[in-house]
Amino acid sequence: MVRSNPETRSRLVAATREVIVSHGFEGCTLERICQTAGFTRGAFYSNFTDKDALFTLVVREEYARVIELLDAVTREWVAAFHPGARHTSCPDEAAAEKLTDALLRTRERLGLDRDFLVLHNELLARAAREPEWAMQFMEINRDFVVGVGRALELMLAEVDRVPVKRTEAIAQAVIGITMRYTGVSVWRDRLADVEAEHHRRGTMLELDDILDLVLTLLMASSRPATEDVPE
Repeated sequence: MVRSNPETRSRLVAATREVIVSHGFEGCTLERICQTAGFTRGAFYSNFTDKDALFTLVVREEYARVIELLDAVTREWVAAFHPGARHTSCPDEAAAEKLTDALLRTRERLGLDRDFLVLHNELLARAAREPEWAMQFMEINRDFVVGVGRALELMLAEVDRVPVKRTEAIAQAVIGITMRYTGVSVWRDRLADVEAEHHRRGTMLELDDILDLVLTLLMASSRPATEDVPE
């Protein structure tokens, strides 16, 4: 059966993501991509000029997927807490409680797992090695950071707070903390596979640690919207 170009491209993107996660960029050969997708080289070249064009699409779609989920869960959270008229003030304790709820919902919905962690780290490593790819990745990653920042601004606005630091800087910090926790969670799972009764060590982060760190960051990087700003 002859497949449409959109279907072929979609399967090639999915296959490439799978191969990168399993073998890294260095092992992501055209042969492996085509074999995983179930296509010939001809099908590949009828849709992409080269592997880099495919890699770029993989990255764009991956980050776009995360941002789409993030936007959706943020809108749902705002709707749940904001069904009618807007609040005029939100004490710090209430703000912290609401933001914690938002962070928990976001973590559950995004489902950042081992595959996303490996793919993200592979992208960063390749950007560090290859200047040309770094230029492409910088723009794609910036869109991702801006999307995260937009969601954080919405969360803060819902508890009547405004950022006092650059939103992109706050977003970068939150992404860094989140990805570190994802990495530690993956390590913990791997340790459990090897040694079911492995001892927890001080370097192992817990979910409560991450929630507290991100919440502290958000509160320290923002102020009440009604607070006067010194001239």
